Amino acid sequence: MKNILTLVKNNLRVDIVKNPFEFLIGLLAPVIILYIMLIVMNTNSGYINIGIIDNDNSKTSSIIINSLKNKEGYNVNEINKTDINNLFSEKAINVVIEIEDEFEKGIIEGNINKVKVTSIEDDGVGNLIKEFINMDMMNIKDISLASNKDEEVYYKAIDNYSKNISVNIKKESLSDLHSDYSSSQIYIGFLIMFMLIRGMRTAYRIFDEKDENIYMRIFMAPVRTLEYYLANVISGYISILIQVILGIISINMLSIEIGLKNIELFIILSLVGLVSISLALCCGAFAKNRTEASNTFNFANMLLLMVGGAFVPLEIMPSLIEKISYFTPIRWAMKTISDIQQGYNFSETYKYLFILFLFSVAFFVIAAHKTTKSEKKIMIN
Repeated sequence: MKNILTLVKNNLRVDIVKNPFEFLIGLLAPVIILYIMLIVMNTNSGYINIGIIDNDNSKTSSIIINSLKNKEGYNVNEINKTDINNLFSEKAINVVIEIEDEFEKGIIEGNINKVKVTSIEDDGVGNLIKEFINMDMMNIKDISLASNKDEEVYYKAIDNYSKNISVNIKKESLSDLHSDYSSSQIYIGFLIMFMLIRGMRTAYRIFDEKDENIYMRIFMAPVRTLEYYLANVISGYISILIQVILGIISINMLSIEIGLKNIELFIILSLVGLVSISLALCCGAFAKNRTEASNTFNFANMLLLMVGGAFVPLEIMPSLIEKISYFTPIRWAMKTISDIQQGYNFSETYKYLFILFLFSVAFFVIAAHKTTKSEKKIMIN
């Protein structure tokens, strides 16, 4: 045990102290990617841009417009009717609200004129705005009926309504969790990618120590082969866990709604970390040198990430690729996260987590078997 701890400390010292820049870049790269991704994906995404064409310019029309202006998440601006097509094409607006001339006059006389709402087809935003306007219109209609076409009564009632309009609708964020969950899944995909890359450093270290003859010098000391490899696994896994913790901290600092508790995400990614280490050892075991190991790993890495659903949602994959994804550990990690986001309890995903663990065990067993054979050849030679 003492030998293992000594080797672990030495490995961490080499990784962190001797290569601090490379170590920090590997840790911070996912965080930087998350920050850039949020800027790109959330540019204006938190707001609904509404264009207003108020041909009536009345108290009633102002009440409808102001009810939208007073809500968080709306950018409400007056526009010209001739600019509608250009503004839509430039994505400068999401919705246009047009109020006709003599709108208020018609309401007072008992003729409820409709407010025209135009939006991009099938984007869902127009329907949301219609719902809010319909709620105002229902209240205004009741005021009109109660005033019995008496303008003075109507204006007094509409003034009272405008002062208390804030209590009629409780506004929550209009953006559902789909956008946040999509962003978080993409970020986790990048985080897993860097975890796999960091795991491969374990195999690289072994090749580097062989090339520098450190490998044989270690075994001249009272260190067994099992202790050497176990120390490499532990030190590599500690580095990955540091990356996981930093990734979770960054999610919290940037207020990303991920739909999982921190401990749940930590457990999932910790298992992915085991897969990362075992896969690295497996790739290294079948390679003759560092270059060959790197090429093997890069191919396996991209295959697992793309087919496993790290960057492409599983539900939109072609049927054949989706079936192949069942044989990748990344699929089960992303499936666990996706199911919890959709309402499953963490305890209900234990099967997926167990499959992840089995993948890591399988890679370890294969790597150990192949490495044992290789070590015997070295000892014989």
